[in-house]
Parts: sequence; structure tokens; C-alpha cells
Amino acid sequence: MKNNKKIKNINEYRKVKKNKHKDRKQKKIKKEIVVLLFIASVSIIVINLCGYSKISQLKYEIHYLKKDLRQKEVILEQLKSELYAKTSTEQIEQEAKEKLNMDYPKENQINYIDVDS
Repeated sequence: MKNNKKIKNINEYRKVKKNKHKDRKQKKIKKEIVVLLFIASVSIIVINLCGYSKISQLKYEIHYLKKDLRQKEVILEQLKSELYAKTSTEQIEQEAKEKLNMDYPKENQINYIDVDS
């Protein structure tokens, strides 16, 4: 039920009317503030989610780059070991003796050359 207040004079009527107008303005302002706060909150949440999404994507890329780096390091170590096996003096000496029948020269096989300056 509505309040049936009887207004006795015009001044009271003006005050009531003015107060209703102020109340409507205040309610409208409060409603706008609530809507703005809601929009601000939602936008902050969305921005945070986008940030976390980007961070997780970068972590994913870092993980696979590290995995690729480990594979490349293993390949590099294999190549280094193959290079060492092919260039080590012991290996070269052994192959020269076995495959080419080479040996160190004896004393009578060495000839020295004199160079006049």
C-alpha cells in the first residue's frame, strides 16, 4: 500500500517533490557508479587472464626451445666425439701402421739437408 500522506501546504509539497527528484538523481548516480565499477572489474579480470595466457604461451615456447637446445647439444657432443676419434694422433698413427704399413724412420733412413745462409 502506498503512503497516503496528506500535504497541508504548498511548501511541504515542494519539499517532497524536490526530495523525490534528488533521490532519483542519487539513485541514478549510484546505479551508474555500480555499472562502471562492474565494467572496470570485468575489464581488469579480462586483462589479467590475457596476461596469464601470454605468460603460459611463453613458458610453453621456452619449454620446447630448451628441449630443442638439449637435442642440439647431444648432437654437438656426438660430432665432437667423432671429430676427436678421426683427428686424434693415436688413431691416425694406428691407421697409418695398419692400413698403409707405415712406421717411424730409422736412423739410417734420415737425411739432413744443410742450408747455407
